[in-house]
Amino acid sequence: MTELRSLKPEDILTVLDLSGEGLAKVKTAADAGDRLGALSALLDHYRATYLLTDVTANPATIVIADNVVNHTFQRVPYEPVNYGAQIDWEWDPQNDIEWVATVFRFYWAPPLAHAFAATGDDRYVQAFVELASDWISKYPLEKHEETHSKYTHWKGFAWLDIQTGRRASSIFSSFKMLIHGKSFTPEFLGVLLASLYDHQVKTEHIPMNKIHNKAVFEQRGFMNIATLIPEFKDTVRWLEMARQRTEEIFLAQVTTDGVQREWSYGYHNGVLNDAKEILAQLATAGIAVSDVYKERIRLMHDYIFAVATPDLGAPMYGDGSRPLIESDDRSTWPLYDTLMEATAYLNDAKYAARAVLDGSQLPSQTSYAFPEAGMYVLRNEWGTDAIHMGLHCSPLAISGHDHPDNGTFELYGYGRWLMPDSGFYVYGHDAEARAWHRQTSVHQTLTLDGNDSVVDGRHLLWHSDDAFDAVVVENLSYEGLTHRRTIWFVDRRFYVLLDEAIGDASGVLDLHFQFAPGDVAVEGNSAHTQFDDANVLVQAADNVPVSITQEAGWFAWQYGFRTERQAIRLAHDGQAPAAFLSLVIPYKGTDAPAASINLPDGFVVGADRVELSVRAFGHEWHIARDLSAQTASCQLMEG
Repeated sequence: MTELRSLKPEDILTVLDLSGEGLAKVKTAADAGDRLGALSALLDHYRATYLLTDVTANPATIVIADNVVNHTFQRVPYEPVNYGAQIDWEWDPQNDIEWVATVFRFYWAPPLAHAFAATGDDRYVQAFVELASDWISKYPLEKHEETHSKYTHWKGFAWLDIQTGRRASSIFSSFKMLIHGKSFTPEFLGVLLASLYDHQVKTEHIPMNKIHNKAVFEQRGFMNIATLIPEFKDTVRWLEMARQRTEEIFLAQVTTDGVQREWSYGYHNGVLNDAKEILAQLATAGIAVSDVYKERIRLMHDYIFAVATPDLGAPMYGDGSRPLIESDDRSTWPLYDTLMEATAYLNDAKYAARAVLDGSQLPSQTSYAFPEAGMYVLRNEWGTDAIHMGLHCSPLAISGHDHPDNGTFELYGYGRWLMPDSGFYVYGHDAEARAWHRQTSVHQTLTLDGNDSVVDGRHLLWHSDDAFDAVVVENLSYEGLTHRRTIWFVDRRFYVLLDEAIGDASGVLDLHFQFAPGDVAVEGNSAHTQFDDANVLVQAADNVPVSITQEAGWFAWQYGFRTERQAIRLAHDGQAPAAFLSLVIPYKGTDAPAASINLPDGFVVGADRVELSVRAFGHEWHIARDLSAQTASCQLMEG
């Protein structure tokens, strides 16, 4: 490990270049040995540079800030906790490392800044000065290798890459407001600048140095401080270093079709936002990035445009979440602001058109494939009445935020979620609950003996035209067993799923389906939900030997919140090689449509070519796929 030492506040002027515009008084005082006078002039300079603008803080922000003033912290989903007069930063009152990490990242600083800017009440600034001074005194850079008192596996917890980067960004977003407070004194400015210098030194000498979301978050903090305090002598060198590092780690963790390689939307969006912020900071400094970097940012927006659900939510694959919709006001829906901002950022009307549902600006194409990432959307229209299936079958992710669930999907239809993902619920503090939500068997995919699958997804075929969609993916799920899933979106109205267990591995083969919270009726070889407006029917082929078992499950829509739901397991009576053939039919109303499908005589598991006939909604279709020819078909049979 590199030996690092904190810069003493009394030495802060030695690392600053005071020759810049507007710094004459600072330099004069510094040259005269008047350290405090120099800091006072520097504070005046920052106050003149970063003018305090009118801010309207919402009531919730004021409540958070008032709590922080009283040393009361909170992280959703937990209740606020008071830390008392003396702050123990490593205290874990909720037995959740995410709580501790959030406090270490100074999440509490921006609410204080916004509350001060909105009210002019200096006690918010005083609270920041007190808390920041306390943390800085207790965690000098010399402690960058020390473990957390409880989470001893995290070496250097206080100065971890993500802690350092996020803390720097929290200070960056608060500094320009807080400096205008009476309690933000020249002496404290020296203390804070010395700490910010420490943050830069740590990131320069001990970066994460991995292809990971944290590495981008870390570089954003590094960039933020370099641009916030351009007087640091190393600023120009730091900016170029941040550009080089960011380009390398950003491009390596985003596929060429625009998907962040943890396959979990929250990290996709976080990396995208930080990459954009870094690009903006570099542009301000006159430093160019590659065209490839800029194009990758656009492609990441295109992915969001394509996979945004009819209620403007994000897919819940891996450690993803999606807030429940509580209003008909689209402007309150999760991805509304993201899409609106994308139109302004990229000068492309389609993003805002998705947000407001302006059909005149939306493309005719509604289904999309991202083959390198293994992400697909099979959708019939753009409106809230749409039928929408998102499919996930990806290569191995770059972190543990993905789940072993390749082949899984989510289904929305006619204004409601019918088959959402199980969600991730929590991170590390409840190992049993986290393991439950991660397991393969609680996702819409195949298992062998109920065990978790390996993650090794591959794209085999994609077809999309005005009449139907088809996709074929496979996953080397177990030793001696590959799961190949073919989905036809027939008439853009319902789905046919052919699941092939290819190989000779012995064991019980199960196919799993999970439903939205609510009652589920199981009848013979089918199951259907029992909502009063729209439902889904899952029906197995008559000539495939399976038995249906109803199971209890969980649905977690955001961190720390979950509710019970129903699931079914289709157990195959045979062993691999074997096939399941299923219908997934969303429908309006309460009466399930009559439907039927069967495997044809002579069907061979693993063959390139498959031909099937399916009946539903009073019509019959002939469907096929041929992997060797890379073709798929769907033909309505007359008479």
